[in-house]
Amino acid sequence: MIDTKTQPEVVSPQPTKSPESQAQDFIKEYQALCEKHNMQIVIVPQYKARDDGTFSTILVTSVERLPKKED
Repeated sequence: MIDTKTQPEVVSPQPTKSPESQAQDFIKEYQALCEKHNMQIVIVPQYKARDDGTFSTILVTSVERLPKKED
């Protein structure tokens, strides 16, 4: 028999963090992830000539090893 009288679990709302605090948390977690895997995301701009004589900027994203730390 199915119990239809159960009430949904009450979840208290999490206090909202400021955008600055969220950004700092993200940076800390990203740095820890990079150190854990010894890798980082690298973005390099490249320029592509267009037909009208102008250039477009293209951002090329890759994953590379962290540079070795010198003591």
